[in-house]
Amino acid sequence: MNWTPEPDTWRQQYDETGYLVVENAVEPGLLQQMREALERIECAVAEDTLSPNLRRWISLERDRAKWVQDVQSDSNAISNIMELPLFGAVFQQLIVYPRVLDILEALFQSTEFAFHNYKCICKMPGGNAAFQWHRDLPYLQHTSPNLLTCMLCIDPMTAENGATVVCPGSHRIPHDEVKDSDTDMPASQVPENRVTVTCPAGSAVVFHVNLIHGGPPNQTQSKRRNVIGIWSGPDAYPTNPHRYVYQGVMPRSTDPIRQKQIQMTFGE
Repeated sequence: MNWTPEPDTWRQQYDETGYLVVENAVEPGLLQQMREALERIECAVAEDTLSPNLRRWISLERDRAKWVQDVQSDSNAISNIMELPLFGAVFQQLIVYPRVLDILEALFQSTEFAFHNYKCICKMPGGNAAFQWHRDLPYLQHTSPNLLTCMLCIDPMTAENGATVVCPGSHRIPHDEVKDSDTDMPASQVPENRVTVTCPAGSAVVFHVNLIHGGPPNQTQSKRRNVIGIWSGPDAYPTNPHRYVYQGVMPRSTDPIRQKQIQMTFGE
């Protein structure tokens, strides 16, 4: 499957709306490897065979119901997998995956962007895993809002299986006007201009961390899983004490020392 970057088109669409959909961002072979890796994780959770070091990064739907308002569930289905690179080489190598890096370089308009983290959001069949309206920025605590959320669709996203809903243009807000409470926004504060993002498996859905978005539960009998990465631009530095696995590596940097770091870390 040919890959033809379209940086000017991508940048124009992203600037206008605050989000971008790029189909075929993940090659079929890699997509299948990620599916198989996620299935192994799911089986290990069900059989209780994961090491404690890995199990602590996984939240079930019933766990999420304890801290998210208006979510009620006693389901043992996986809802969230944090620190995804710890769960296998396929997720580690995703940090240096060229197709994703092509998109990021175009949107940041720079080679000097850095990895923040990868996680997987799972909406399993028959679950109640709706996601409240929110912006991502308040979770991230950086010196500037020059960050991107890059969501890789392991399964197709449809209106029926809980596709992400975005509010185009809502990313245009001054940094100091973003509130901590924007992690859980009542529907009455959300713009009426809303778009349900539907796309095939293997697509990348990229959006500004100030873009208001949310999503309904999965009402189908099929899984809907997204691997979600956060990436920071040249002027965005973390301000909290927590750091993620591989946070700060810069896969496209032209700095020789950064290039050496990538080679030594990922064998690139």
